Amino acid sequence: MKFSHVLGVVPLLAAVSLLTFACASPPEAEKKAADSAVSAATAAGAEKYAPSEFSAMTAAVKKAESEMSSKAYKEAKASYEVVKDLAEKAATAAAAGKAAATADAEKQIADLEGRWKELQGQAEAAAKKLKTDQKAAWDTDTKGVAEALEAAKAAVATDAAAAKAKLASIPAVLDKWAADLAALAAPAKDAKKPAATK
Repeated sequence: MKFSHVLGVVPLLAAVSLLTFACASPPEAEKKAADSAVSAATAAGAEKYAPSEFSAMTAAVKKAESEMSSKAYKEAKASYEVVKDLAEKAATAAAAGKAAATADAEKQIADLEGRWKELQGQAEAAAKKLKTDQKAAWDTDTKGVAEALEAAKAAVATDAAAAKAKLASIPAVLDKWAADLAALAAPAKDAKKPAATK
C-alpha cells in the first residue's frame, strides 16, 4: 500500500513542479515588447524632446532588469509592462515635443530672415557712409548669417534642436548691426541741422 501511495503522489509532485516552473519562468514576451517600445521611444527622440518621460522610462527599465537578474520574475513581468506603457507615452510625448520644436525653429528662422532683410535694406541705404572696416565686417557677417540660416533650414526637418542651435549666434549679429546702422543714420541728421541754422 505504501508503494501505491508513492505512485499517486509522484504525478501530483510532477504537476506542482511544472506549475511552479511555469510561474517562475522569465517574462521573455513582456521583456521583448518593452524593449521594442523603448527602441521606438528612443528613435522618436524621447531623450531630447520628452526628457521627463524618457527619465521615467529608463528608471523603470533599470528596475525591471534588476528584478530579472535577481530572478524575481513575477515582479519583472509587471515592471516590463510598466516599461512598455512608459515607453509608449515617451514616444508620443517626443513626437509632440519634436513638432513643437520644429514649429518654433521655423518661426525663429522666418523672424530672423525678416530682420536680416530689413537690415540689408538699411545697409544699402547707408552704404556710402560705411567705413572700409565696417564694409568688410558687414560682408563677413552677411556671409555668416546666410550660412547659419541655410544650415538651420537644412537641419529643421530632421533635428529642430540642432537648427535652433545654428540660429543662436544670429540675434547678437543683428542687434549689433541694428545699432551700428542707427548710429550711422543719426549723425547724418545731426550734421544737417547745424548746416541749416547757419
